[in-house]
Amino acid sequence: MFKIRKIEDKKPRKLIPWEKILLSTLKICRPLIGIVSDWRIRKEEEKRRLKRIRALKRILAICISVLIVLVIGLAVLQAFFSIRILSFGRITSVTGTPPPSDENGFTNILLLGQGDSGHDGKDLTDTAIVLSLDPNKTKSAVMLSLPRDLYLLHTEKMGKGKLNTFYRDYKGYLKYMKKMDSDSASGEAIKELGAEIGRNLGLNMHGTIKIDFTAFEQAVDAIGGMDIEVPYDIADNEYPDENYGFEPFKISKGMNHLNGKTALKYARSRSTTSDFDRSARQQQLIKELGRKAKEEGLHKKPGIVIDFLKIYKNNVETTLSMRELIGLASMASEIEPKNVISMQLNDRNAIFDGLIEPGGFLYAPPRDLFEGASVLLPVSIPEFPVTWKQITALKKLLFDQRRHYLDKPVISVLNAGAPSGHARKLATEMARYGFTVDVVENASIPKQDDSFVSVKPGANAEAEFFASLIGISVKPAPSELSESQMRQITYILGKDYSYKPLQSFILSE
Repeated sequence: MFKIRKIEDKKPRKLIPWEKILLSTLKICRPLIGIVSDWRIRKEEEKRRLKRIRALKRILAICISVLIVLVIGLAVLQAFFSIRILSFGRITSVTGTPPPSDENGFTNILLLGQGDSGHDGKDLTDTAIVLSLDPNKTKSAVMLSLPRDLYLLHTEKMGKGKLNTFYRDYKGYLKYMKKMDSDSASGEAIKELGAEIGRNLGLNMHGTIKIDFTAFEQAVDAIGGMDIEVPYDIADNEYPDENYGFEPFKISKGMNHLNGKTALKYARSRSTTSDFDRSARQQQLIKELGRKAKEEGLHKKPGIVIDFLKIYKNNVETTLSMRELIGLASMASEIEPKNVISMQLNDRNAIFDGLIEPGGFLYAPPRDLFEGASVLLPVSIPEFPVTWKQITALKKLLFDQRRHYLDKPVISVLNAGAPSGHARKLATEMARYGFTVDVVENASIPKQDDSFVSVKPGANAEAEFFASLIGISVKPAPSELSESQMRQITYILGKDYSYKPLQSFILSE
């Protein structure tokens, strides 16, 4: 028989709780892992910090070395200049490229002046000067200022308008209509303005340089200021300040030492004078700047050269390359300060009154013809259509025949049988073209059948030139002619003389 008995449950075998141990271990080690991780991070950061410090030390060492080299280099350059081991000419012959020139060997540049960013008309080029350099034959420079109100009735690309607005308007057209970037539009605008002025003058323009007020101030200060003979008292109570208001500017007649700020005011002031007087003062400052640079050898001093390079970088725009600018500076250093000829186109033409000045080839037409604007147009022969023929004739004399201006001849115009008033007409025109005429009267000799030019001994070459200006010959002075009427060049106008504008002779060549 089978006996049934209850089987007792066996207790299960107790297992090791590895998961709990692992979790517990992780909980215990987590802070340690964090500490290790933080230590590693700090270690890496310390390595990077030390690396940065070492790099900064190297950079600082390099900068100090470069600075020392520059200082020593400038000192060495200065020493080389002073003992003539190294000359400005040698440097520019290596680094510079002569700018282009025309068939006469002249390099012609348009200089433009405009306001800086704080000026309410910063893109108006109120100063425009045509500069022509001849570093070879005559070692001379000619400056012809064009007034801001000179009106061009038509241009090839820029429409019509006043001279001082073309840069601003054409630059804006290129930016907004042709989608050019600002720098490209500005460069193209000054290039086209230079080309247009050249076309009107009959002059090959080789480059344009535009500077602002800041550049002018800094340039004057860089050379230690300048001494200027102020020709008249100036008391301008309406000189523009930097807040679109006015401030007084006064300077007394006589010798004055001008710093950059005062020189700029002297160049810009026009409330108590005219635009033409202002142009003359601007040319005066440019000539003094060139004279001082030449006589004191400022262009040979590396510190000043570097200052001018900084000014150029920040405040000057040009169509010339840097190498051409260096070549231009070398060329300008060959110009003799006494051989700088200056003239301003103006409206003192003796047509409507007795005022006559060199460059008097403009007139002011009625304002209602130009929507109330004050403009200047060229005096034309014939009166219509308006042309630049007389100004082109002036260019052919003033630029191409500059040697006759450099001699500074004094002229006498004597009537010896010519129609009444014709001697005065010739004298007036000679003055407009920039020649000095100090005697205009009837000749102290009997009437002559023929017109001729008489000269004092040694002036035959000059006599041939001035005789050709009105199509007459050269003859010895009559013995009975009063010595008081004789000048270096003496025109004796006989019965055959009938006044014709110089334009007729100059442009027919």
